[in-house]
Amino acid sequence: MISIVIPNFNGKEHLKSCFDSIRNQTYKNYEIIFTDNNSADESVKFTEDNYPEINLIKLDHNTGFARAVNEGIKNSKGEYVLLLNNDTECDKFFLEEMLSGFKSETTGSVACKMLNYSDRTKIDDAGDFIKYWGSPYARGHSETDIGQYDNEEYIFGACAGAAIYKREVFDKVGLFDEDFFAYYEDVDFSFRMQLEGYKCFYNPKAVCYHKRGATTNSKMGFQTTLCEQNLIALRIKNYPAAMLLKRFPLFILARIKRYFNFLTGHSFSLFASAVKGYLKGIMKIPESLSKRKKIQSKRKVSTEYIESILK
Repeated sequence: MISIVIPNFNGKEHLKSCFDSIRNQTYKNYEIIFTDNNSADESVKFTEDNYPEINLIKLDHNTGFARAVNEGIKNSKGEYVLLLNNDTECDKFFLEEMLSGFKSETTGSVACKMLNYSDRTKIDDAGDFIKYWGSPYARGHSETDIGQYDNEEYIFGACAGAAIYKREVFDKVGLFDEDFFAYYEDVDFSFRMQLEGYKCFYNPKAVCYHKRGATTNSKMGFQTTLCEQNLIALRIKNYPAAMLLKRFPLFILARIKRYFNFLTGHSFSLFASAVKGYLKGIMKIPESLSKRKKIQSKRKVSTEYIESILK
């Protein structure tokens, strides 16, 4: 069975297309767990009235993405756990194709091809990667889909907006880091998963459509602050020591360039949000170092392997 975990915060307008696309799947052995972060838009009532088969978890405040999906995972029963954003619509073969991506015992997760919801000729995400200078990115984002990412392959990680995992991965690697609240928590998890010897398989035949930023695009400053804060923790926790030391100068140069672009090409408020996030990340370094000790003690792969999957 697949346990489909859908986090939600004031996303009522997106739910019908998401839920209906799941009902229309060719693969029927699934459960849906809808974790609501204390929405004020009647998301819960809409779900209860129209989709009684869905299991509801009602949280008493907005806990963020990481905590919401963790609650869903802890209350799920399936051998596989599919995380799905509320602003997605799935192709009818989506579940079937996601399951088919588990090609080996070491495959811990499967990534799909996410297309833009409004313009379905455009790619939203064809797998998550980290650039050499340390910045996470969604492969293919905003590119026209001409089949350039139609090859099955092992990649760094899956966007948790539409990703499936073996349950055993959570048992061994742990859950999503709730200190991230939102943004890069999936990249952090993919890194931890890779360090413990699990791989991520990209299946381009598994397709869904995503309204990227539909619930957060009015909060750019908030998003920027969290991204900058979480990026420091992501690096400190996961990079093998030799890689971290070698690439540290590039990390600093990349931040300087990014902040200069915020200041000259955007607004002072966005620049201030970025600096605020970076300083918050620095303040949390002791916590990140504590987590690093545990993560690195369980590492099963070489530094050379990690180098090979970070593009």
